[in-house]
Amino acid sequence: MGTSINCNLTRPTLENILEALYVLIYGVTETLKYPRGYHVRTRFTDQMTSSEYSAHINNFYKSKSKYSPQRMTIIENDDTGVHHHHAIILNDKLDRKSSLQYLHAKLKKNGKLNDYSIICPKHDSYGHSLTSTEDLDSYFEWMTYLAKTKSKPDRHQLWSGSRLLTSMLKDWRRNGKPDLRIMKSRYNAANSTEFDLSALVA
Repeated sequence: MGTSINCNLTRPTLENILEALYVLIYGVTETLKYPRGYHVRTRFTDQMTSSEYSAHINNFYKSKSKYSPQRMTIIENDDTGVHHHHAIILNDKLDRKSSLQYLHAKLKKNGKLNDYSIICPKHDSYGHSLTSTEDLDSYFEWMTYLAKTKSKPDRHQLWSGSRLLTSMLKDWRRNGKPDLRIMKSRYNAANSTEFDLSALVA
């Protein structure tokens, strides 16, 4: 993949989650204007499922700002049961951390969440900038901790993603898993106005 991951021999990882995070951060972000990344941790009540959570995210931002954020959700276990981690990418010109706080507070008040936290990197309390390759590398390394095998439940489906992520991941695998970091450099050098994964890997 050409960049560091937050895993090692003592912290083995799940390749399918690493690949999905890679495509989300290096591929999907190139389709977005002004992307900023967030890490959200949630514990659902029995009135919420992953698909319902995704619908709440999409409906809120479509109504507020006329777009759908890009998202990946990963399930984990701990001593008190199941919880979820979410990589969420917003348009930084339209929405900030406060919008996530508002939405999750509302979901908790309405009995959908037991608890939640919006986690920011140590270097930026307002989320993770994704404007440069260095930013993308930093966000990717930070989020790859979630690919660890430890604490994953014994089930087939351990993650879910937005429709765009699912589609681009399928294309990326079909085309031999090209290096998206190199493709980003070519894309930037060409000053393209639209990122087309299928065209670049054809």
